[in-house]
Amino acid sequence: MTYAVAGMVTTREFIVMAAWHLFERDALRGRFLNGGEDEQFAILEEILRLDPVAAMLHRRAAEETQLAAAGPIAAGSVVAIDIRAANTDEAVTGPCPHMIDPDRARRMKVLGSYMSFGDGNHRCPGAQVAMHETRVFLDRLLRVPGIRLERAPEMRWFDELMSYELRNAKVVCDRS
Repeated sequence: MTYAVAGMVTTREFIVMAAWHLFERDALRGRFLNGGEDEQFAILEEILRLDPVAAMLHRRAAEETQLAAAGPIAAGSVVAIDIRAANTDEAVTGPCPHMIDPDRARRMKVLGSYMSFGDGNHRCPGAQVAMHETRVFLDRLLRVPGIRLERAPEMRWFDELMSYELRNAKVVCDRS
């Protein structure tokens, strides 16, 4: 994935996904708006953990290794990593892995957004920028009096990119 695609498309899709979650969940939206930066980041990281824009990573094994789920992996082999499965592994996330729980990372002592931005040498170099951009934008947007989601986005899936695209959401502002 190029920096242009990763830096613009994935951030755009995540902003829409996070807005969708926050518009449709009043309690989560309230917690986001009433929380400080750390609380807002925790909420966004949970949304990204459950709905990563890219669903798969492909990596080459640097050395022979053994994976519990896949068995032996020879050095040089390409391994496909299912980000959604990794991000909802109860051994890593704790109980209720398919639920948004902003306290999860603190409780489980996990930093960051699990595998949603990759890991190690291949971790997305723009991860912090994307999260800050999303946090600032949504904090401002959701504070507009009368703002609401009139039409949820339509989701389209791209097998070749193992990624989603959200389109045609409609946000309106009822200023009374």
